[in-house]
Amino acid sequence: MKYLTTLEVAHELKVSKQTLLNWLYAGKIPEPPRNRKGYRLWSAARVSLVKRLIREGRIHKRTVVHRDPSNRPEVVGEFAREVNQFLRDGDIDAGAFLRELGRLNASVERALSPSPSRRAPARRGAASRTPSALRRRSRTS
Repeated sequence: MKYLTTLEVAHELKVSKQTLLNWLYAGKIPEPPRNRKGYRLWSAARVSLVKRLIREGRIHKRTVVHRDPSNRPEVVGEFAREVNQFLRDGDIDAGAFLRELGRLNASVERALSPSPSRRAPARRGAASRTPSALRRRSRTS
C-alpha cells in the first residue's frame, strides 16, 4: 500500500501543511498511524475521509463549522476500513486492540461486554473455589 506524506496530502487537499497539522492537533481529523521513524502514514482511505469531512462542512479551510458527529454508515464504514488496514499493516492482534480500546473508552467497553442475558449464570460460591482458596482449605483439613 502506498502512503502519502503530510505535505503531499496538504497539496491534494489544497491547504497548507500547517493547516493540516492544525486540524490534527485540534482533533478535527483523526491522527494517522505512524511508521517506526515517526512519520505519519496517510493512506488513500484516510485522505478520502478528510475530503469527506471538508465536503460535509465538519472542517473548513478558513472557518470551523460545528456539526454533530456523523454516525452515517458510510462514514463509520470508512473508519472501520481504515482501522482494519492499520491492524493488518501493523500485524496487530484485533482482540488485543479491542481490549485496549475498551479500557480507554467506557462506551466501547460496554459495547464489547456481553449483555446480562447472554452471560453465563454465576455459580454459587464460585469466589470461594479459587485455586488459592482450595489450597488453603486442603492445608487446614
